[in-house]
Amino acid sequence: MTPDVTPNFKAEKPARDETTNQRRGRINRQKGKRKQAAARRVFEDIFDVHASWHGKKGNEETWDHITSCRLEVKAGAQVGPMATRYLKAEKQSEAARAIGDVRPFVFVAMPDGWGNEGLFVCRLSNLKEFFG
Repeated sequence: MTPDVTPNFKAEKPARDETTNQRRGRINRQKGKRKQAAARRVFEDIFDVHASWHGKKGNEETWDHITSCRLEVKAGAQVGPMATRYLKAEKQSEAARAIGDVRPFVFVAMPDGWGNEGLFVCRLSNLKEFFG
């Protein structure tokens, strides 16, 4: 008779219980960090700078290697209304664009109560044309 050769695996750990709200928070945090990292890479490429050590890449407050500006990256539903306005304005501009006009589109928002101050919004893919 042959001996029992069943492998002795470690017992499986139970799956981590996570509430719906915890899962949503985790997914939103991951998405925010992904978008933040993408924006950081664009600015590092434009200004040809890099973090002095890997830990500085994790948060906008430690991006002191990007000296040309301070950045705050927002992602998700909170920027939805701004993105909608941007896309509508871009569509309007595209409809009125002259043949051969290759200039990048910029959305300028002038909120009430701001005087002559406004917001400059453009696609990250066009940013190098302004700063590069």
